[in-house]
Amino acid sequence: MKKILLNTLLSLSMGVASAAHFGYDGEHSPEHWGDLHPDFAACKTGKFQSPIDITDSIEVKTHKALNFSYPGNADTIVNNGHTIQVNFQKDDGVLNFENKQFKLLQIHFHTPSEYTFNGEHFPMVGHIVHQADDGQLLVVAVMFQEGEENPVIADIWKNAPKKANQNKAMKKVAVQKLVENFNAYYRLEGSLTTPPCTEGVMWIIGKEPVTASKAQMETFTKIIGKNNRPVQKANGRAVIMSQ
Repeated sequence: MKKILLNTLLSLSMGVASAAHFGYDGEHSPEHWGDLHPDFAACKTGKFQSPIDITDSIEVKTHKALNFSYPGNADTIVNNGHTIQVNFQKDDGVLNFENKQFKLLQIHFHTPSEYTFNGEHFPMVGHIVHQADDGQLLVVAVMFQEGEENPVIADIWKNAPKKANQNKAMKKVAVQKLVENFNAYYRLEGSLTTPPCTEGVMWIIGKEPVTASKAQMETFTKIIGKNNRPVQKANGRAVIMSQ
């Protein structure tokens, strides 16, 4: 598992395309991912796949704090054909959670959100990807609702390559601002939401959204298009809510 996670993150952090082409419509759409390449088998056979529809949760009385420390020293910004992704410098930021340190790797985006809440999407989500030294992946999902323009998104979009498979240097991204009010959250076990759909990923999903303007969301879809994986079967897994 650790080797798979490390190889997956190498691909993610470098913004490199997966071993086989995948997409969001036609013969390369999510329902076909598991058949596109042997490495993508978990997309078809996995039992704890992401995303899911969150309908019920178990509320815990003891709140487990999320301690974010994101200096925001970016490395590159990538249009990999599937999303816009900002890669951060090695060991630049960390999330301390449950006495474990998860290092910030990258942030990327989906429209609409992939996780749903009682069947409803948010119009956009940012996935902040981390990895611990033992290979464990943790993804923080920041939901966006339509409202005031978001200055962090404005900075990212301004620098984003408009064509697929392009990247360029980027110095700073104030990603800390996206999690300033990140208090209540859902927690569950899941997978990567793109091939190879690797399982064993810890998901921390914000309950309260931040805002981005309608124009900002439209800018993303003009560049990338809609890029959400449909919800998968929960298969009885527990969803914990902390607030």
